[in-house]
Amino acid sequence: MAKHPQYLRTQAKHLDVRLDPEEVRALLSRLCIRYGFCLPPADMERLGGDPPTKVDQLTEAALVAAGYGFSKSDPLCAAAMEMVAQAFFDHLSKNGQ
Repeated sequence: MAKHPQYLRTQAKHLDVRLDPEEVRALLSRLCIRYGFCLPPADMERLGGDPPTKVDQLTEAALVAAGYGFSKSDPLCAAAMEMVAQAFFDHLSKNGQ
């Protein structure tokens, strides 16, 4: 069951997680399908190879690469950040952390 969005944002603020390249590509695909933040293949590979390790930094990098501005007060950015936070929690859960 997914956690409440506000809880995810609050808990994820202090995480420092390095997602695997496959996890980053899957996350970027979900961001594209759900919110329309679609990255060119070169940017997908760049982010997958060396992803930021903070939720807000990875969200911002993905949205900027997709040609969208980033603001934590923008509801669409907040929704994208929740999806990124969930990916971080899923990574930790999968790896027993």
